[in-house]
Amino acid sequence: MAKTKISSTDLIWIFREKLSSFDDCSPSTSIAIVPSSKGWTAVMTHRDRTEHPDCVRRIEQLQKQLREIYVLAKD
Repeated sequence: MAKTKISSTDLIWIFREKLSSFDDCSPSTSIAIVPSSKGWTAVMTHRDRTEHPDCVRRIEQLQKQLREIYVLAKD
């Protein structure tokens, strides 16, 4: 099945929408989408990673799900 091309900005918006339904991720958590060998990767600041380890796991789970659906569009 073909993956949908998406901008990093739209992908961050999807992450934010999905994370808002969970209590383990603060709305102020910084997320960036960067190209990687796996297509793209969601990254957080070191401070957010250490202060919110449950959120890190949640983002990794969402990343796995969303990588099956979306591919990062070329800028």
